[in-house]
Amino acid sequence: MNYTKQIQEIAAKLFAEDKIDVFVGYRMNGFDDNQVPVLITGVNEIPKLVFTDKSVFNLVNYLKPDHTRRKRVGLVVKGCDSRSLNLMLTESQVKRENLYVVGIACEGVTDDAGQKMQNCTDCMVPDAVVFDEMLGTPSGSQPAAYKANADVTALAAMPLPERAAYFEEVFANCIRCNACRHSCPLCYCAKCCIDQETSTLYNGANTTSAAFHALMTWSLHLAGRCVDCRNCEKACPSHLPLHLLHKQNESVIYENFQEHLAGVISEDRGAFYKYSLKDPDDFIM
Repeated sequence: MNYTKQIQEIAAKLFAEDKIDVFVGYRMNGFDDNQVPVLITGVNEIPKLVFTDKSVFNLVNYLKPDHTRRKRVGLVVKGCDSRSLNLMLTESQVKRENLYVVGIACEGVTDDAGQKMQNCTDCMVPDAVVFDEMLGTPSGSQPAAYKANADVTALAAMPLPERAAYFEEVFANCIRCNACRHSCPLCYCAKCCIDQETSTLYNGANTTSAAFHALMTWSLHLAGRCVDCRNCEKACPSHLPLHLLHKQNESVIYENFQEHLAGVISEDRGAFYKYSLKDPDDFIM
């Protein structure tokens, strides 16, 4: 999967026709074969742009800063990225008329060992669902049948004390850097409730209890919205398995809210805006 030449040509055309002010893509990090996001503001920088199976990050997160707000932006999105873009559009965080979206029919991205990432292996929607131009050959099929994440299933099979001990260790290793929140496209509040100085529950203390409240609150705010791009895990310096929180929420929501998957359908406001008399109510206390 290599669309470097096509993306460079698209960016050059968009700048030449004065359709964008900035192009958000990927460049080599300069040390190895891994890539980092890059914001291109002119044609002289276009040769930096690349796209391969090492283009792992969700670039929709870069629609939040002042560098791109209220500007005309070209953007590259894979399937999961485009789902978060759909949600950003639905939640009125970006304007569609300000974007030129290059969609990718994604074949999956790889980790440092060259292995396809787990979220790509499990991906139900590999093709971009929002785009102005599509690169690659779309699968053209309905989303794959949903299956619960293997890690979540394995944890559910553990005795409760073992599961509690596992998460105790996870929360104990959180250093409260907030990289997970800052890397998430759908964490865009100017002031997060977790950081409120007047809060008695949430504070910046580097304790297991504080980490528990912060991570659980964050994951619940993303319930029904997480698209499993795993930007949060890639950003986490402690390498915490944050997908366990989100995939558990996703599984419960899929089972109880009419098979909802975040960001797949344009203008779909999310699981908690849906109601049906057929919804099971066994989870209600």
